Amino acid sequence: MQGAGIFDGDLAVVDRSIEPAHGHVVVALLNNEPLCKRLCVSGREVILLSENPKYPPRYILEGDELTIWGIVTSTVRNHV
Repeated sequence: MQGAGIFDGDLAVVDRSIEPAHGHVVVALLNNEPLCKRLCVSGREVILLSENPKYPPRYILEGDELTIWGIVTSTVRNHV
């Protein structure tokens, strides 16, 4: 999620009270795999987008199990 300013080792602050919407950076569980991705919703289509070009978008398909744990509202980075 480097394009969103989230780097390896950062701590993410996640708010579970915010309703997930298009464009939010979310912490999700997809088929029992935890992910941090940007949520893209277009009609009935749901896509989890990476902000790092090394990783392709993940289209949510019929039969996938997706649970949004919360919305990333900020991050904390250790500079030591």
